[in-house]
Amino acid sequence: MLTVRKAKTADAALLAPRLREADVTELNITITDTIEETLLRGINDSAECFVAVSEGDIPEIVFGVVPSGDPDVGFIWMVGTDAIEANWVQVIRETRAWLDKVFGRYKLLTNSVYSDNTVHIRWLRWAGFSFLREAYINHKVFYEFATLNKQEVT
Repeated sequence: MLTVRKAKTADAALLAPRLREADVTELNITITDTIEETLLRGINDSAECFVAVSEGDIPEIVFGVVPSGDPDVGFIWMVGTDAIEANWVQVIRETRAWLDKVFGRYKLLTNSVYSDNTVHIRWLRWAGFSFLREAYINHKVFYEFATLNKQEVT
């Protein structure tokens, strides 16, 4: 069973070497820094950032929303260890509540996912994201996705 808390900068170092192979592949296509530096930047830059931890406060999944520059749009992101699949039922069961929490003031959440990252694609579909189009990053196919905030935004 995982529990969720606010992410801390120390979580980046603990999580980076244990990420799922698909997440490492996706990150290596899109980043120029190390994975740990990228996670640290994601944690620090996110308006809301949380980490799901296993027993002993071991980070397993980190997710957040980075402001886009447009006050109505946020870039949602998530990476994790194999605990995503090992705790799939819990992840699915708690997804909508956490999406409501990270949506915050945004009217739209968006980003892109590597076409080979089937676990994340399956989760995004289940969570109600729409796939908009294919995009190419470093000659690899990514899918742009988005969802509108179903809550009233103030």
